[in-house]
Amino acid sequence: MIKTILGYEIEDGVSPEEYERWLFDVHAPDLLANPHLDRLVFNKVLRPVRQASGGTASVPEGYTFYRIAEMHYADEEAYAAYLRWFEEHPLPPERGPAGRTRFKFYLVTESTEVSRG
Repeated sequence: MIKTILGYEIEDGVSPEEYERWLFDVHAPDLLANPHLDRLVFNKVLRPVRQASGGTASVPEGYTFYRIAEMHYADEEAYAAYLRWFEEHPLPPERGPAGRTRFKFYLVTESTEVSRG
């Protein structure tokens, strides 16, 4: 499985309520219209983890995120097809993330899951 993982804040001047309404009523349906995207996971950040001295590294001081989002694809070919689909079916600017979402990172990853089962 391939995932894109995005970390972001809400742009200044956009309330959390406005953002949530746009995210779930407009943006998520627009993204899921792309047949090459399997799943979206929106992780709302509650707080960073801070370890005591000698603990593992954590989020740098003052570095925050509103959400960490995951977009799931079957494989690299599906991700490439996802990108091509949006080139052929671009989102109207008024429906897109510009002016609402301040991305801090956007990564393509290969996932390995480990569970008790």
